[in-house]
Amino acid sequence: MIPKKWLDSRFIAYFNKAPPSIVCPSFWLLKWSTGCPFHCSYCYLQGTLYGKKQPRLKDLEEMRRELERFLSWADDSNLEVLLNAGELSDSLAIAPWTNKLIEILCEVLIRHNGHKVLLVTKGGTKHITPLLTASQNLADKFIVSFSVNSIAAAKKFENGAPSPDNRLKAAKILQEQGFEIRLRIDPVIPIANWKTSYLALLEKIFTRYELKPSRITIGTLRGLRKTIRFAKKRDWYQYLKSGEKTGWGLKPPFNLRIKMYSLLIESIRSYGYKEPIALCKETLEAWQALRKHLEDPGNPPQWQNVKCNCTL
Repeated sequence: MIPKKWLDSRFIAYFNKAPPSIVCPSFWLLKWSTGCPFHCSYCYLQGTLYGKKQPRLKDLEEMRRELERFLSWADDSNLEVLLNAGELSDSLAIAPWTNKLIEILCEVLIRHNGHKVLLVTKGGTKHITPLLTASQNLADKFIVSFSVNSIAAAKKFENGAPSPDNRLKAAKILQEQGFEIRLRIDPVIPIANWKTSYLALLEKIFTRYELKPSRITIGTLRGLRKTIRFAKKRDWYQYLKSGEKTGWGLKPPFNLRIKMYSLLIESIRSYGYKEPIALCKETLEAWQALRKHLEDPGNPPQWQNVKCNCTL
């Protein structure tokens, strides 16, 4: 039983609000800041923060004290916790705040074995410096998840963010330093020549940069009502107009999503990748349609024990 104070405090929250029709496991949030300096036109933070997406920092010393109390409770409860520091902001893109965040996390995590922090980012090589300057023996305290997209989609919809190549280069550098790397290919957008664009992305991941992510999570556009309302640019909305209404907003048409997922999953496996592949905030029907692509026959359905970006 999770004490009420840890369900949604100022700095810690337990996300368990996914509707029954959507497969999304519960996970822990570390709410150290809100907002993002990048300007991805589809970004859900535009709706979450009611259009006020500029980065805002919380009191990190107060966060340190609360994090100590929370991890002490987790220790006493024999829980191993993964705290997602990238749900309400980019984990690495807000310098110099990130420097202080990493410094505090290193100091706290070294006193609480078994717990990790998930850093989710569209940042590139210039954004990973705080991790590279931390003690090397603390690499196992972090999981760094890079959100990447095809070059064509990034140029069109991810204004201000480093190029996908630069993000993959940063992931390679951290991988060589002993950090666990995860990838989010999200959102997959059915732009013209999308097949060629996304297959080229996979070739870069596995051949050019020789990345070995511990997990890959794939998602498509999710048009939540508030995101659509507060988005400054709606160029991405064209791909949702004839889409499916789901418990997590509008999505591209069901058959198109299955086609995109199938192509990417089959291609990923063709590179010999054997680690978990998951879908992000997808419907149960989509998971069921893709079961033969996502898991081995005879195993329990993966949607009953999702190994995705945000879980241990």
